[in-house]
Amino acid sequence: MKVFIDVFTGDELCSDSYPMKVVDDVYYEVEGKNIVESNDIDDALIGGNKAPEGSEAVDDDGGIASSAITGINVVLTHKLFETSFDKAGFKDWLKTYSKKLKNYLQENAPNRVQPFQAGMTKLAKEILGKFDEYRFYLGENMNTDGMVVLQFYREDGLTPVFIFFKDGLREEKY
Repeated sequence: MKVFIDVFTGDELCSDSYPMKVVDDVYYEVEGKNIVESNDIDDALIGGNKAPEGSEAVDDDGGIASSAITGINVVLTHKLFETSFDKAGFKDWLKTYSKKLKNYLQENAPNRVQPFQAGMTKLAKEILGKFDEYRFYLGENMNTDGMVVLQFYREDGLTPVFIFFKDGLREEKY
């Protein structure tokens, strides 16, 4: 399995365990799923003892109460945090990030500068044209100096899709 790490913050942002494809040689489109993570504990694994009467942690059957977290698998697994932007704020972030990433590429992968610039210009126009359809996420350290991950829903309204800027990630085998 490969994990993808933000080149500026070191945050793990995604992995190849999700359906993903490269679009226009500029970004990864990663498909997520809405899931429910449960921390249910099988009573048989802990001796089947019921909690004492009057305990707050007892469910209707007298067992340990469970809780569940609902969300998108990519967000939950990689500890992404939703953030908000207005259009002007996102435009400012994108301009700053693009410049920073261009400088990074000039030092580390000069052959990627031209494809990155051309593709990012096209992508920026698409994003800003449909700005209200996106949600925005930061990595675990919540550092806006790194990548802001974009998320939208496919036409079905159910399938979450994420955009990760290809040149802002480094791959590590896990």
